[in-house]
Amino acid sequence: MAEELEHASEDLVEKAKADKAKARGPVGKVSLFLRQVVGELKKVTRPTVAELRNYTAVVIGFVVVVILVIGAFDWLFYKGVVWTFSGQ
Repeated sequence: MAEELEHASEDLVEKAKADKAKARGPVGKVSLFLRQVVGELKKVTRPTVAELRNYTAVVIGFVVVVILVIGAFDWLFYKGVVWTFSGQ
């Protein structure tokens, strides 16, 4: 399996070098870049609706926890500054 991946990787490198050699001018380079971008996007696996919902819930939960922690530190620093400079 590793040998197959290595061979496929070498083929991709050789193809990229050949494509780069053909693309001489700026228009050719942009065209090559766009073709490579499209080729890479075809390899992307998109998440299912359930996975997307789960990932979204995890991110929102994490953001809420971080907001609460930062808010708590802000409140503590505020109380510390008020206590320090109030003269009480």
